[in-house]
Amino acid sequence: MNLNHMARLSCLLLSALLWTILLSSCQSDARNATRIPPVVKKTRAQWQDDAMASLTDLIGRGIDTDINYFKRARIYFEREQYTKALDDINKSIYEQNNSSEYFLLRGKVYREMGRMGNALEDAQRAEALQQRSPDLYVLLADIYQAQGHFGEAAGYLSQALKMAPYDGGAYYVKGILQARQGDTLASLSSFDYATSVNPRLLRAYEQSIAILLKLNDPGKALEVNSRAIRRFPKSATLHFERGQIFQSMALPDTALYSYEMAVSIRPNYEEALIRVADLGIQLRRFPRALAAIHPLLRMKPASKEVNNMAGFCYEKTGEYEQAKEYYTTALGLSPGDQDARYGLFRIRQRQNEAMDAAYGTVDDGDDRFKLLDTARVKITTIQPRGTTNIRIDSSRKAKIE
Repeated sequence: MNLNHMARLSCLLLSALLWTILLSSCQSDARNATRIPPVVKKTRAQWQDDAMASLTDLIGRGIDTDINYFKRARIYFEREQYTKALDDINKSIYEQNNSSEYFLLRGKVYREMGRMGNALEDAQRAEALQQRSPDLYVLLADIYQAQGHFGEAAGYLSQALKMAPYDGGAYYVKGILQARQGDTLASLSSFDYATSVNPRLLRAYEQSIAILLKLNDPGKALEVNSRAIRRFPKSATLHFERGQIFQSMALPDTALYSYEMAVSIRPNYEEALIRVADLGIQLRRFPRALAAIHPLLRMKPASKEVNNMAGFCYEKTGEYEQAKEYYTTALGLSPGDQDARYGLFRIRQRQNEAMDAAYGTVDDGDDRFKLLDTARVKITTIQPRGTTNIRIDSSRKAKIE
């Protein structure tokens, strides 16, 4: 074997060795996913963000605007951004006013916003346009039960359950009807299933809490309320209900905090403001009570009760002039109001006591015995009366036997 042949053989062996090393390296990289990037799974929110960006671009270019507005409105609805959803679906209906799906979605948006009349009108329009989906029947059943038409609600609910036997909204309506019939345990079970299938059903949580409070089961009510607040942390109603639960558990300090949370979310929440004022006065937290009373006065300036509460708080904090002002207002609104009269009497009494103390009056502990400054008292000497001569009629004789 000559040298050239040996050199070519060495080159072939070296090449084979290099290819083997390279192949094994690639296989190792493939196994360890170092060269090929792993597939990243997007969350639902990320998919929605991408879809929103694409739909917004299509709308901006004027492509199928009614359909794309409708699709974007559905995403807004799922995200519970009902005002934006309503704006988009209105634009869809403006461009295409004979689509049952558009009216159905707008009816659902109106239902979540509490506008029952508009919701019913759109649901009936969708039904007239040959919409036959379980969503429509659930919506109609829900609207009718909210309006107190329980017979119509039961009829639509029956159709909805035949078509979608596991729908969360249908079970919510079912729970309402069961509660109306007095079957509270069955209604609680229906509400629990409804929230597990559709966690967006805030009203199902609220109905469960109300029933549990009536059943005097605050522990279970607190459990449901805590689960709801985790899902809806900005719901003023849930924080108000939490305050009610803590009050029923004889925890007034914690209840006061929950009511204040409700007010911080919704500043004009009248019921929560009243609870804060009442509990603040009961717990002698007068500054916290006044923080709720002032908004109440702006809302109800002609309320003698609120004016009396303001007067009482200012009286207890020693601000008597402001207390007199509110008591006087309450008395002007209701001249026979005893709370205002007693409040003004107490203030006058305290002010008189303060004046007595300022003039050096000494109180030995008993109001019946007080020392007087005799240097200020002028004593006039009483003069003896003169002798009086009584004339005697001598012509009349008195005979004594």
